Amino acid sequence: MPLPLSPHSQAIADALAALDGFPSLHGPRVRLRGPRDSDDAALFAIFGDARVARFWSRPPMQDIAEARELIAQIQANMAERKLINWVVVDETDALVGTCTLFRFDAAHRRAELGYALHPDHWGRGLASEATGLALDWAIDTIGFHRIDASIDPDNQASRALLHRHGFLTEGRLRESFFVGDRVTDSELLGLLASDWRERRAAAAAAAR
Repeated sequence: MPLPLSPHSQAIADALAALDGFPSLHGPRVRLRGPRDSDDAALFAIFGDARVARFWSRPPMQDIAEARELIAQIQANMAERKLINWVVVDETDALVGTCTLFRFDAAHRRAELGYALHPDHWGRGLASEATGLALDWAIDTIGFHRIDASIDPDNQASRALLHRHGFLTEGRLRESFFVGDRVTDSELLGLLASDWRERRAAAAAAAR
C-alpha cells in the first residue's frame, strides 16, 4: 500500500489530475499548446531530421506514420497524466519544436524537462523561451520543487541553454542509452525551484 502523500505532494498530484487538457502557455514569440492531428507533417520534419536525432533518444523517423503515432501517444499519455508534451508554435501557429515535462514524481515533487527544435530555428532563443514558459508553469502553477534534465554530453547548445536557466550539471551516466547502434553517455542536470526564482528575479531586475 503506498504511503500517504504530504500536503505539498498531494497538491501536486491534485493539480495534475485536475488539468483540463493541455495548458496553453504564451510568451512574446512562442506558444505551447497540445498537438493536433494536422501537426503530423511538421513533427515529421523535426524528428525525421538527422541533425535533431543526433542528440535524441531514437533514430530519425522514416515515415510520417511515425509522427501520427507520436501524436496519438502524446494524447494518450496526457490523458493518463504520464507526461505533458507540448508543441511549440510561433506567432503564426507554425510548429517549430516540442517541449515536454515528464517523469512526474509527486511524492518527491520533481519532474524532468525535454525539448527539441527544428534546425531552421536554432540560435534564435526560441527553445529558451519555450522551456522558460514550461518551467514557470511547473514551478509556480504545479508546485514542483526540482526539475531534472538529461542531455548528450556533446550537445553544447543544450547545456548552455540549461545553464542559462540555472540548471547545474550534477553527474554523468556512462554509456546509458543507445540511438540505433550508437551508445552515448548522459549528462545529468538539476534545477531547484529556489534557483529558478532567483534567476528569474535577477533577469527582471536587469531588464528594468
